[in-house]
Amino acid sequence: MNRDTPVDSAISDYREFPPSSPLASYLLCLWTQRIVGSRREFAQRVLPDGCIDIVLINDEAPLAIGPWTEPFVKHLAPGTMIVGARFHPGCAPALLGLPASALLNQSVTLRSMWGGAASDRFARIAGESTLLTRKSGMEAALLNRLADADPIDERMSAAIKWLAGHRYGRIERLSQWIGISGRQLQRRFATAVGYGPKMFQSILRFQRLLSISDRTGAQRNLAQFSADAGYADQAHMAREVQRFSGTRPTVLLPSARCVLGLSDLVKKTEHLDC
Repeated sequence: MNRDTPVDSAISDYREFPPSSPLASYLLCLWTQRIVGSRREFAQRVLPDGCIDIVLINDEAPLAIGPWTEPFVKHLAPGTMIVGARFHPGCAPALLGLPASALLNQSVTLRSMWGGAASDRFARIAGESTLLTRKSGMEAALLNRLADADPIDERMSAAIKWLAGHRYGRIERLSQWIGISGRQLQRRFATAVGYGPKMFQSILRFQRLLSISDRTGAQRNLAQFSADAGYADQAHMAREVQRFSGTRPTVLLPSARCVLGLSDLVKKTEHLDC
């Protein structure tokens, strides 16, 4: 704990777990979070990450948390237990059965998406008493949906990887490389991810910045962070951090973490051959 943290401040115990192999094509991770240690609420800052999550908080109705393009703060009481499943960018529609754009900047109950019968298995997870058994219940419920899953849009998965490997790549080049028109690319990318490739490129750069900060801490200055993450300059980074977090880099970077750490998308790679 930071020595400046009040003794009665809540603490978040957040953990990630790799999914079982049948789900690995769809899920980046399963995760749990427990709020412990005080009378005060914990202010969870939620930042854009390009992902869709299924989340169960305590005994509330299970939710699909859509791809967000702006930050928000969720206040969590001490004792809160959360279990979640985070999809790879672009892969949630195949298992959820609806376009990612339908969840843009929204949190929707599974019941309203699927009806009672299909969502009941997820709702029953709240009857489990521990986070580990809730995590197992979440994984079992997702495995049960695999039989009805649609194919992943592999062309959009390739587009996502292209954007990750070409930090300065122009969307026009992506359209040419993948062999579809710019309009088709925009439509299919929004169906898979929730928004267009340009927005995804910006959010991925932001998450790469958080990943670099996670790994190096105070070993680099802001100008170095900016260059390594792929920003034009430090001022560009500051504007994007304000846009996606609502605060300044000096405030955000010491405490925020990248939620794509188990993904290859935030690794420092740059392809120059296509």
